[in-house]
Amino acid sequence: MKIAIIYHSFTGNVHQLARAGADHAEALGHDVAVHRLCEIDELDRATEIHKVALADLADADIVLWGTPGRYGSMSAPMKYFIDQTLDLHMAGQLANKFMTTFVSTATNHGGQESTVLSLNNVFYHWGAVIVPAGVTRPEQLTPLNQNPYGISSVSGRQPDNVPEENRVAMRYLVDRIVSIAGGTR
Repeated sequence: MKIAIIYHSFTGNVHQLARAGADHAEALGHDVAVHRLCEIDELDRATEIHKVALADLADADIVLWGTPGRYGSMSAPMKYFIDQTLDLHMAGQLANKFMTTFVSTATNHGGQESTVLSLNNVFYHWGAVIVPAGVTRPEQLTPLNQNPYGISSVSGRQPDNVPEENRVAMRYLVDRIVSIAGGTR
């Protein structure tokens, strides 16, 4: 299957989650395209990155979206990228794709669930098939992974502070979405 991972990472935590998901999907034999979105003050670089990411988004069967939480919502670079998807949406190219979300916030109860839900609101408009993490396996019952909506990490405001527990949860999320998407094709 073709999998796109599109994410924004400020401190490196969402990047680590994206890498864990990408590495696992590649190990399973899937074609994976990974795109890290630019900071707003680097938008002069964004045009080419976004052009390729939009093409991979249109081509993907599965999309994993990653963002740091910003006051209970997605980050500005993620929102800026999503605002560029209107042509794909209007052409029906985002409908029926399988999508899921992973996030990182600085504190526990830092808006992880509402950040995932802010992305889900976009997916509803697109007609995407949202695959939540759920609480379906032990990986989602650990103290650091009790968000049924998506995978969430608490960075503690420390860069590159993603525990192995969260990496395991990302591998579980990849397994789950691939299994669901593969079962419907």
